[in-house]
Amino acid sequence: MAEITERSRGRSGLFWTAAVVVYALIVLFPIFWMATMMVKPNDAMFARPTQWLFTPTLDHFAYVIEQGFHWSLLTSFVLCTVSTALVVLIGTPAAYAFARFEMKGKDDLFLFILGSRMAPPVCLVIPFYLIYAKVGLLDSFLGLTLAYMTFNLSFYVWVLRSFCRDLPVELEEAAALEGWSRVQIFRRVVFPLLRNGIVATAVLCFIFAWNEFLFAFMLGGSSVTTLPVSIPKLITSQGVRWGEMAVVGMTALVPVLAVVFVLQRHIVRGLTLGAVKG
Repeated sequence: MAEITERSRGRSGLFWTAAVVVYALIVLFPIFWMATMMVKPNDAMFARPTQWLFTPTLDHFAYVIEQGFHWSLLTSFVLCTVSTALVVLIGTPAAYAFARFEMKGKDDLFLFILGSRMAPPVCLVIPFYLIYAKVGLLDSFLGLTLAYMTFNLSFYVWVLRSFCRDLPVELEEAAALEGWSRVQIFRRVVFPLLRNGIVATAVLCFIFAWNEFLFAFMLGGSSVTTLPVSIPKLITSQGVRWGEMAVVGMTALVPVLAVVFVLQRHIVRGLTLGAVKG
């Protein structure tokens, strides 16, 4: 009987392993196809039947560099990094305050913060454009940073508040009995426990900012151009430059994959903590 059970488990494990492999191939195939398009000549791009053997070319890379797409990549990375850092700096104490302190109208204020995230971006970008035009923040790094903070800060506070509420209050009370100040308690007790949640939420905010198009398109310009705004330039009157678009698309994956790879341990722990305790 035990042998039959063991065989059944082995077959079940083999089935799920095969299912995961098939799913991974389906998910990764578009990335593989885009990787081949980066070095495929234009005449072989959509040849029928598909040409798997071709002479690689670097013309697509040269065009992307000539058009200055690497500067758009750098602008996007710096903008997303700075805005996410500011969101963490401002949002972490705010989320802790919403979770621990009682204040008048706290629920209404939190609902207002959450509502700013739920509102359609087009409802916010027009007021932003009118205000920025008055104060001179159009096409500026500061203006886009503030705009990115607007939609990410509310999300960050909303998610991290649940992490803060799951922390045992007894640890903070014990530290208070030892004579620690509220700042010391937050820095030495709360922050280490929140680290994984902070990293997981910050990575999500970074990805949201990295993929943002509408705010960057409306509030940016020639001086501050992010990568999502630059990609439509590859759609010309002569057609779509698919090879160059593949190069830009694969390049856009690199920073996100790098961030997730470096911080994957904290991300998994943070998301698991939220799933178990949320």
